[in-house]
Amino acid sequence: MSRTTVFILLLATCMSAGPGVLAAKGAPTDEEVARMVAAASKVTAVKPAKPRKVLVFSISWGYKHSSIGYGKKAFEILAKKTGAFEAVISDDISMFEPENLKQFDAVVFNNTNNEIFLPENFDKLPAAEKEKAARYDARLKASLVKYLKKGGGLAVTHAGVASFRKWPEYGNIIGARFQNHPWGAGSTVTLKVDEPDHPVAGAFARPVFEVTDEIYQVADPYSREKLRVLVSIDAGLTPTDMKSITPARRKDKDFAITWIKSYGKGRVFYCALGHQHELFWNKMILQHYLDGVQFAAGDLKGSTTPSAKLRKAPAKK
Repeated sequence: MSRTTVFILLLATCMSAGPGVLAAKGAPTDEEVARMVAAASKVTAVKPAKPRKVLVFSISWGYKHSSIGYGKKAFEILAKKTGAFEAVISDDISMFEPENLKQFDAVVFNNTNNEIFLPENFDKLPAAEKEKAARYDARLKASLVKYLKKGGGLAVTHAGVASFRKWPEYGNIIGARFQNHPWGAGSTVTLKVDEPDHPVAGAFARPVFEVTDEIYQVADPYSREKLRVLVSIDAGLTPTDMKSITPARRKDKDFAITWIKSYGKGRVFYCALGHQHELFWNKMILQHYLDGVQFAAGDLKGSTTPSAKLRKAPAKK
């Protein structure tokens, strides 16, 4: 079989698997980048109080979303077009060394997945190398905790909630754990803005709207007693018992999409959207990401009082 024939067969295989397969190996096309640039606003919700620097980190072990490259480019475009922050795009884990991490006002986990401070082949390493990697992993985790508790910011997209699956403290940092996605890639669901007046939800012009993506459900420690939920699935307008999807396990039908929280003196933003490529040239979603980064960096102020505590608060006379 000639090299040309092999190439044609490989190309045909990738094309039959869908457009995301080829994109997973590279960046978005020039046409797609142009769409991102056109969709990104020049206007920020608030001017930065000082020059901001944000690390965009995208390591993913195991399943790697083909939208990772789209996220990198989108945050780069948002930074350049608005001037709200300088985006440092890097997958170098040494960036989480204390002396390096302190230069950043916030960190973005762009579709990260699994044990992102460990080598992907960790389980196959010789014992001595495994021990060395585990010590370094623990050092970087401790550095991240200290950074956030002292006032750093963390903004997380989509699969980032599935990072550090073996690290208990990450559940406390982000406020939930990935369970599964009842609505697979390409599913259209109806979302509702739980907090239309909250500054970090300001990108949404309508209180109810449809979006097409891969939609997650999350598990403990998720609770509205601990998180300020800004956007969630409208269970009244979105089927939750379809046979064509993984059965929804949350009996309360509380499928949160975006929330914010405090962690020590730090600020955490999470948005579950980010699987479909076309979301990265959706004006509303790009603005929401921008607002999330500005919140994490400390410029966009917004209360992190948990949603349940708001409902319990007595009315002022």
